[in-house]
Amino acid sequence: MPPKKNGIDLDKLDLTRIYTPEELALINNKLKTHINFENGRLLPVSQAPIANEAVVHEISRQLGNWNVETGQNGVVTTSQGGFNFSVNGKRKIRAPHVAFIPENILSSLDKDQLWSFNGQPFTPIFVVEVINVSNDRILNEVDTRFKNDYFANGTSVRLGWLIDPKNHAIWTYKNNNNENAPVRQKCNWEDLNGGDILPGFTLNISMVEEIISQDQEEMEEMEANDDNSDLI
Repeated sequence: MPPKKNGIDLDKLDLTRIYTPEELALINNKLKTHINFENGRLLPVSQAPIANEAVVHEISRQLGNWNVETGQNGVVTTSQGGFNFSVNGKRKIRAPHVAFIPENILSSLDKDQLWSFNGQPFTPIFVVEVINVSNDRILNEVDTRFKNDYFANGTSVRLGWLIDPKNHAIWTYKNNNNENAPVRQKCNWEDLNGGDILPGFTLNISMVEEIISQDQEEMEEMEANDDNSDLI
């Protein structure tokens, strides 16, 4: 891969530079990395541990099954699917770990919206973030993302879940028609109901727990093998 493309050094991206949406698309296509976008600034997203990604896959699988089985005809996306959250004057591209777009929004999208970030902004109605919330700083950062980006005035987001599989913690965010900020609530580590936003959908936490347990066992086995190899 050449180091430069259209004047952009792909081997050493300048994170202080202002980029266009077209340049963002070029960078994503060439580097295949997960990058958020805000007012022309590239915001690299770190790679997630395998257990987190396994949980993301399980949530998207359950949501996808519900979408098909109940005839919703919507679309489920994961963190490779970016959305144009530029609804409040600021240019923002965000890629939630899991998101759902209902049929009525999907059917209204034109080619620019479907295949690029150049069309009119649109957002999902449901978002999920799977993050290890190990301290208050991380919680505050993610909370700000939910409130200022996902639930910003003008978006379609009505329901959001923050799921911390490592620490068995869940926070829900629900649209509050009477206030600008969504209502956040900490929940028990148990099945989550989609309510009237996702009618008939319930996230089976026990299946998520199985994923976590399997990954934990595999990690412990790998660590044991590494310890044994040191003795040889």
